[in-house]
Amino acid sequence: MATDAISVLGAGSGMDVKALTTSLVDAERVPRKDAIDKKITKSESAISGYGAIKFVLDSLNTAFSDLKDQSDFSSLTTKNSQTNSVSVTTTSLASAANHQVTVTSLAKADSWISDSFASPTTSLNGGSSFSLRLTVNGVSQGDISLAPDKDTPEALVAAINSANKGLTAQIVSTGDAAAPYKIMVTGKTGANQGFTLTSATPGVNFGTQIQTCANAVVNIDGLNLTPTSNKLENFFPGVSFEFLAPTASVSTTSVDGTGATTMVSTPVPANINLIRDTPAIRTKVEALVKAYNDANSMLTTVYDPKSTVETYGGSLAGDSIVNTVRTMMREMVFTDSDSPAGGLTNMRDLGISVDKVGTMTFDRAKFDTVLTGQFDNVVTLLTGNTEGLSAYSTQNAGAAGGAIRKLSTLLSSTGILSNQTTSINKRISDYKKELTKLEDRMTQLKERYTNQFAAMESIVGQSKSLKSTLSSTFDGMMASYTNK
Repeated sequence: MATDAISVLGAGSGMDVKALTTSLVDAERVPRKDAIDKKITKSESAISGYGAIKFVLDSLNTAFSDLKDQSDFSSLTTKNSQTNSVSVTTTSLASAANHQVTVTSLAKADSWISDSFASPTTSLNGGSSFSLRLTVNGVSQGDISLAPDKDTPEALVAAINSANKGLTAQIVSTGDAAAPYKIMVTGKTGANQGFTLTSATPGVNFGTQIQTCANAVVNIDGLNLTPTSNKLENFFPGVSFEFLAPTASVSTTSVDGTGATTMVSTPVPANINLIRDTPAIRTKVEALVKAYNDANSMLTTVYDPKSTVETYGGSLAGDSIVNTVRTMMREMVFTDSDSPAGGLTNMRDLGISVDKVGTMTFDRAKFDTVLTGQFDNVVTLLTGNTEGLSAYSTQNAGAAGGAIRKLSTLLSSTGILSNQTTSINKRISDYKKELTKLEDRMTQLKERYTNQFAAMESIVGQSKSLKSTLSSTFDGMMASYTNK
């Protein structure tokens, strides 16, 4: 209302008092607002800088994490000359080695087959219940019972499988025109797993044995074995074998003293070579070098006031925390491991170093030599021979574990980076409150100027009205005098 009034009253003085009011208010507001806005922009840039540092440090933490556990160095590649006969799996406990495995015969399970049935749903006992008596290795294992109206081949198969007695049953089709269906029942492998199924019910008979149980016959590194299963779990620490088929053999002709010849079959062992995967370990170290150099480059970028990188370039120029982080990173490399071994004391002994500008270099040839010649010592140096150790544990953790402890301190919610970010966010909030207060003061100032100019225009208008009245009066008086 006051502004509209000024627009009308402005005719009194002839001045654009509305524009004048805006100019006077802006003269006070703009420099103050610009100063606060610059503080907010600088603070937001600093937050971006700390965020960028946390991002690269998190990547560095990941790279060290890939080298902190014993299992991180357990990678093996397997060369197997007879994959059709023997399958090999390894875990982190396995060691590099060469094994000779001969499979003479596989472990087998007893297998029996029933008489024939016309249909899987044929009633076997006129709808009445009946039972099967099970013995394993001559010892009774109790009965497998069928409920009334559950006396079909299908129901019998289901009852055997659900009894959890180590048997597997299935219906097979022989193709016979009259009665094509039979039930095949198989037990567990091993020579002591022979079983029988008997029943007093006519027509329910498992009297035909199609396979006899037996142990496997194998030889591993000269040791004769007869396992009851075709699997040997952790026969060597972290090494398991599965036997799939007899290994190959070579036939030769033998001549005895009488000149008679016979064919002799000689087994050919499967040659299984477990090789330390040195390239995989080197790749992890190279990833660490890259992550370290990325972090160092980021610290340079945020600290350099001449950086042209958008968002965070130069955002922490002169900030002492950048130097603190850089110092801690160097300590991760140059500080001696809490688990030295075999003359190896820190990461420099592995071919890892940092130059005067903070760039990490990696001597691959030196690393390969040390890893090949002192593998166990390298693992100890980096991991302290630990597995899954918490970053907050006080136990010796090796060079990699020690680095993770430093990084965890930097990256924690109570670390210096998070604390600085929290502090800056609070300052930004305070700056925005200042802006709000400034706008409130400027609104009040504009209102005061508006009222003052309104009063002025009223006075000017009154003066003009008085002038007009006086002029009219004087003009009238002059006219009256002239007429006389």
